[in-house]
Amino acid sequence: MKPYTRWITATAVGIALFTILSLVLRIPVFASGHFYICLGYIVMGVYCYYFGIFSGTLIGVLGILFYCLITSSLGGMVGWMLGNAVIGVCVGFVGSKTRGMKNEFLHQTILIGVGILSTAIGMLPVKSVYESLLSGLPFSVRVLANITGFITDAIVLSFSFPLAFSLRRVLPKWFTAPSFQL
Repeated sequence: MKPYTRWITATAVGIALFTILSLVLRIPVFASGHFYICLGYIVMGVYCYYFGIFSGTLIGVLGILFYCLITSSLGGMVGWMLGNAVIGVCVGFVGSKTRGMKNEFLHQTILIGVGILSTAIGMLPVKSVYESLLSGLPFSVRVLANITGFITDAIVLSFSFPLAFSLRRVLPKWFTAPSFQL
């Protein structure tokens, strides 16, 4: 199979996994009433690490699109898509640039830090600005409403990097090859 065909197939599988994990394993966050722990971010983080910016971003954006279309919760769809685009670009870029680091602890610490920072940027200002413009509510109200989402998404995304590191030993070489990135 050609690398581009493998990349398309692997990315499609990632989008499906993001959507399925987001739908099937919905763990409510009781403090908010409408946020769930989205386990799809584990898939997004692993793919950002292995496949880089484009694949990780597509998985986050299209995964949340399909999730919202299936659950008929279209109100926050574009805000989540924009936030996931920020996360995918940041984590995918750093993941692809730091993959050759020898110090695993430092490498994971950098990825977790970038994951938390990009989730903060994607969920608080980016998603909140869009929702504020859409709903007419003040920006500060939207930021307060999105804090729970930021915290839960950042925690889940942080777990994806140790998982990505542990998967290196069991994934086929074609899956983890640097030439497999776009």
